[in-house]
Amino acid sequence: MYQWTEKFEPQQDWVTLIIILIFALCVHLLKINPHQFKLLVSFWRSNTYFKIYEKEKYVNPLNMFNLTLTMISLITITLLSYFFYEKILISLLGGISYIIFFLFISALIFIRYFLLKVIFRLANQSEIYLRTIFRSISFYAIISIYSLLFFSTYYYRFPNNNNFLIIIILMILCSVFLSHLTIYLRIIITNPNRLVYLILYLCTFKISPWLLLYKSIY
Repeated sequence: MYQWTEKFEPQQDWVTLIIILIFALCVHLLKINPHQFKLLVSFWRSNTYFKIYEKEKYVNPLNMFNLTLTMISLITITLLSYFFYEKILISLLGGISYIIFFLFISALIFIRYFLLKVIFRLANQSEIYLRTIFRSISFYAIISIYSLLFFSTYYYRFPNNNNFLIIIILMILCSVFLSHLTIYLRIIITNPNRLVYLILYLCTFKISPWLLLYKSIY
């Protein structure tokens, strides 16, 4: 007679644990500040969210709520980038391991973050810097939470459909682009004189690092 046997796959186990961890972090946020979290995930009400919480008490990146959001974003981005690398990029990058690929991108992001912090301090624009970082953290968190829902559908329902994974990645990239566009437009509208500095920032810290990464690969 045939009997059911359990089959444990380590790869599936660690992915499931990560998804559970992110869910637990979301529950933690819900307990810390239920109203803020519910308003955050309601992305269509983002203007209301920033009107209420874009204040000195909440914009600090070291605030527990913001730190948890950053953790959710980092874990989700790491998970998605791993699958994107393994399923799509590995055939293009050849012998470059995922760890080197991930560390290189992480180094670019952290260097850009600290350089921006120094520049805003020297320009006496710390308040604008904190609000910009707060909006970035919030947008990344929203994108990460919804991306994880799509990724879960892909992972548990269509694990061999790479096209679905590519669509998810493209949706994430478009969402990040549009969210940052709203941040930059807001800076320009608030003070048109910052347009020149904004262009320099985009060229130096947003475009150049990824061109460097592209040249290092190809």
